[in-house]
Amino acid sequence: MRRRDCIALLLGTAALGGCGTYWQVVGEPSETNVPEEVSVQDDQKAVGVCYNGNNTTREKLSTAARDLCKEPGSTVQFRTEDLHFNDCPLLKKRRAVFVCIDPK
Repeated sequence: MRRRDCIALLLGTAALGGCGTYWQVVGEPSETNVPEEVSVQDDQKAVGVCYNGNNTTREKLSTAARDLCKEPGSTVQFRTEDLHFNDCPLLKKRRAVFVCIDPK
């Protein structure tokens, strides 16, 4: 790698990491919108999670979805997944949608 390329790579990484943006873009799963075509019952809530399929386990993904549910102790049920035309960042382009199941 040429010196100029190395410097550009370091500066780019520092710029992203310095603002916390780096982890938003490539880090842990994060909240996103739920597609309009996903239907849930009136007493249920759907949550959308962006993630990178190369560095996110199903367990991490389920945990992130559970954290987005309004009721503590909720479980989640996988509903759907997509890869195109969503609001997820480029490096976390996959979106999974879960339904929150309230503890009763």
